Amino acid sequence: MAGGLYDHLLAVVLVGALFAAAVGALPNVGYVSLLSVDQQQLRNVALSALNTMLLDSGYPINWGSGVGFNPASVVRFGLASSNDSQMYVLDMDKVMHLVEKDEFGRPNPMGYLPPDTVRQLLGLQNYGFTLKILAPFNVTVRDLVPQGDLTQINYEATVKFNNGKPIPNAVVNALIFYSIKTGGGRQTEKYSLGNIKQANTTNALGKCTIVKSLSGEISDVLTILEVTVGDIHTVTSVYRRGSPPDDIAIINIVGDDIILTTPPAKPRDNRWILSIDAYTDDAIVHLYNGTQDDRINWGEFTQWLKNFPGLKYMNPVILIINFRAVEKQEGRRSILVIGTYPNYLGSRVLSYGTSEGQPKGTAGVSLQRVVSIAGMTYYVEFTLWKQ
Repeated sequence: MAGGLYDHLLAVVLVGALFAAAVGALPNVGYVSLLSVDQQQLRNVALSALNTMLLDSGYPINWGSGVGFNPASVVRFGLASSNDSQMYVLDMDKVMHLVEKDEFGRPNPMGYLPPDTVRQLLGLQNYGFTLKILAPFNVTVRDLVPQGDLTQINYEATVKFNNGKPIPNAVVNALIFYSIKTGGGRQTEKYSLGNIKQANTTNALGKCTIVKSLSGEISDVLTILEVTVGDIHTVTSVYRRGSPPDDIAIINIVGDDIILTTPPAKPRDNRWILSIDAYTDDAIVHLYNGTQDDRINWGEFTQWLKNFPGLKYMNPVILIINFRAVEKQEGRRSILVIGTYPNYLGSRVLSYGTSEGQPKGTAGVSLQRVVSIAGMTYYVEFTLWKQ
């Protein structure tokens, strides 16, 4: 009798415990389900927005072209090239307007499309987002030659995936540009621009060296490195004298126009253009030999603009411009400047978008795509979150 009672009480306790556990678990199950649905909806919105960005040309279809960009002229936002039927090929002029500042921290002289305008055009008023267009892998260069020696080239290049893992067997093609004095006196000195190539392959640590010797009276040197992993290419560059000169010119391309503007420093001397060359995905193209009229300064000539028919069709990755100018503490000489920013660093858009309310952890959704700009491969990362 007592045993049966105990069994009955035990059954009641077990059933009650199971019921309490079930009741307690239901809210958690419901919360997890709702969270999963919310994340999927957010992912759908992000996918739709990213497809519009990368696959639509926008309206007008050439909204990024022309000098004097007006953000209000963009009726529909899209970065795709209207001249290429392939998917994920972006227009370099449109992408340029997503760069807020130049390499010296000044507002983009070619015009900037504010993220809030893009958010409105894409119907993302209740969302925040960021967009980056970066090199598909990371390339860093270390100069192993003492500063000041321009005749010896010895670079150590390191190639890694963006997660930091080294990439062995990457092909590093170095294109070394050098300006050499060919004659003339102090006011009439003449310079010519030459280039040589050197290639190597990275080892198991993702490293290789580029070694070369130059002869003659070298005035300046810079090197473009094209790195190939499989069938993916990226470029970066390095100045032989260190960082880019901040007192010569800022380089931009809009459509078929090359535009040079004065930098933050305010030298009074003229900076004459000696020559302009373009580096494309398959060739080096000589564009122009300067004259005495091709100059910029901080007086009457603060901007230089010239049209080169077919330049955009050529898809220039980088421009190399040889100037005759005065450099701080070194006098007048030939100085090489490379552009445009941030293209010569291997990326196109370092950071673009809204920052308010950006979540941490898994509250946002990130999508990645591979795109092509001017024949080079880039990695797009788009992050969206609900505000």
